[in-house]
Amino acid sequence: MTKNYQLETHKDRLILKTSSFKAEKTSVLHSGVYTREFTSMLFASGACIFSYMLTDIISSRPPVIRYAILILLFVAAFLGANKYIFKERQLEAVFNRKDKMIHIVRSGLITRKIEKIPFEKVKSIDIGSRKFVPDNFDGINFVQKISAQHGSAVPGLSDVEEFVTLSLRLIDGSEKIIFADKIDGGKKDGEPDIPVREIRSFLDINGPVR
Repeated sequence: MTKNYQLETHKDRLILKTSSFKAEKTSVLHSGVYTREFTSMLFASGACIFSYMLTDIISSRPPVIRYAILILLFVAAFLGANKYIFKERQLEAVFNRKDKMIHIVRSGLITRKIEKIPFEKVKSIDIGSRKFVPDNFDGINFVQKISAQHGSAVPGLSDVEEFVTLSLRLIDGSEKIIFADKIDGGKKDGEPDIPVREIRSFLDINGPVR
């Protein structure tokens, strides 16, 4: 089974890294079509079209030079968008036994969001689940019928999505999801690959954090 996370141990620190930390309904845009690369290409194409329209008005350079500049702009915009704008978001949870703190770092577009949680504020480390069931099947069927007639069916609109989650349960009743694994097709053979045992073992706990 492929792991959607990485675990690293360094003396008094256990580091969890993952891009699977959101238990939410996925977009109706088919991920097989609207990939990071395709979206970056659309962004770069838009930037080139805008630049061409602008230079067509104010530039007197020969067409060959302008086209060469547009090609370079497309490559730069594509690489930049793919790396910075449409990059895959990451979560890093660092469990530090030395200072008894949990550092949760979420990557953003430009900056990173860092959250610090003391061990004493964590009640338990729990495995849970979340399920998303469509609530308007008539509307979904209508959209799918219209899309099919135009040769552009939208997959996934009526799918039930379920996630297995790993959360830090805090003493104030709130929770912080640090890992979420989607159950494809509503079923997953065997025990879900959730790093709960490693984390509990590192913190030397079986239930609540003390």
